[in-house]
Amino acid sequence: MQKRPILAFDARAHATGIGRYSEQLLAGLRSSLPGVEIWCVAHPDHRSKLAAFADRIIPSSAAMYSVAAQATIPGLVRGATLLHCPHYDIPVLYPDRMSVTIHDVTHLLDPAFRNTLKSRVFAKSLLKIAVAKARRIITISQYSKRMILEHLGGSESKISVIHRYASPIFTPMPRHEAKVIVRRELDVCRDYFLFVGSPKPSKNLPILFEAFARLQSKHHGAIELVIIGNDKKNEPSLHTLAVRLGIDQWVRWIDSVPDELLRACYSGAEATILPSRQEGFGLPVIESMACGTPVICADAASLPEVAGGCALLFDPSSAEECGVQMSKMIDSPQLRGELREKGLERARQFDAAKAVAGHAQLFTELLAS
Repeated sequence: MQKRPILAFDARAHATGIGRYSEQLLAGLRSSLPGVEIWCVAHPDHRSKLAAFADRIIPSSAAMYSVAAQATIPGLVRGATLLHCPHYDIPVLYPDRMSVTIHDVTHLLDPAFRNTLKSRVFAKSLLKIAVAKARRIITISQYSKRMILEHLGGSESKISVIHRYASPIFTPMPRHEAKVIVRRELDVCRDYFLFVGSPKPSKNLPILFEAFARLQSKHHGAIELVIIGNDKKNEPSLHTLAVRLGIDQWVRWIDSVPDELLRACYSGAEATILPSRQEGFGLPVIESMACGTPVICADAASLPEVAGGCALLFDPSSAEECGVQMSKMIDSPQLRGELREKGLERARQFDAAKAVAGHAQLFTELLAS
């Protein structure tokens, strides 16, 4: 009996955005690769959640981007036909067939990261090695593909663009019902704008805060700004800025929420705002649109590509432009209605089945080569 090919998947980054990508993909691959044995390298705390998607769970407590991971991962997946790393933290000494997903090269592009020792020595080196060693590279937008080629080199033919997509849970909820849930669960009692994501420097929250301060001077505390996500390193300076701008009492910080509550948060918002200077994709754009909520985002990086003309854009260096777009959203129910319909149609273009099929085809080719 011929042995089944084995796809090993490094799923250690489970509690992150890459973790969401990995879990969604593994769930789809389970039925899309019926003749393939799937191994998952996973933290012991996550093995039960991932067990449904794999034939074998390989426990590993090695932290991401650690010496321990570099030393142990090659041995843990020995015997696999193909190793897929859904991040650039590849095992550099792994001698066999490998593919990698590079979501973005923000660490090389954003000023807050690119001049750090960690970025120059670690991130850039690993990214270059990943591009050189991988048989195929998956990325999540045409923008990210251009940046990989421009800053890391490699062959264009090795890079496949497979877009992200919103989880099926993100569907429209009646706005009144959503606001009742958000009020009950999070004690947000006013109308609000929403930001979803880790507030790292590349997310450009100072511009959003300045724009929100301009808006508050006009609306006198009638609007709140809800931040869902955390970054303990950068939050203190953002809290200080909110106090200096006089908006601290109207900015709500929420570390995380389950997807069902996040759906309500999107559905009840005036708009979701992404002021980022760098994004490999910008998943909250599509999640918000899938919930029928308008989007305001920076005219930068991948965001215009993903928004596809269905969001209000602004210069990411201009708090004034951001504030103008926020005011438009409040003042024009007609505009909100138009963007809602456009956004729903746009979100439908980012299809889960299509994305899984793209990955499955690529893995099938590599497993057979």
